[in-house]
Amino acid sequence: MKTKNFFDVFLVVSAAIFITACYKNKNAYNSPNTNSYTITMKNSNFSPASLAVTTGSKIIWTNDDNTVHTVTATDGSFNSGDIAVGSSYTKTFSSAGTFNYHDDHNTNMTGVLIITGSAGGY
Repeated sequence: MKTKNFFDVFLVVSAAIFITACYKNKNAYNSPNTNSYTITMKNSNFSPASLAVTTGSKIIWTNDDNTVHTVTATDGSFNSGDIAVGSSYTKTFSSAGTFNYHDDHNTNMTGVLIITGSAGGY
């Protein structure tokens, strides 16, 4: 009789593990957009200077130039502060909108991000 009880408990525990694993996989499939994009600062330019992505995207500005730069939104919504040579600044955008930005040290160095609604569909 003890063998039968052990087998029943084993089946229940196995079923619970299986259901939990399926549930976790379902949530991972429905997770928010985790796309990541890099904008390079080099030769006193942002490259690409214009980028369109969906909400939830992570933007990484990397300073590959020979001088300090900033990433400063024209509307004041974000400001990286000084980004040293070889360093980077990362921001995830959760709201749609168009964000013009520039380098505080070189106001001719400009860029624009166009953030649209989520890619959705999941």
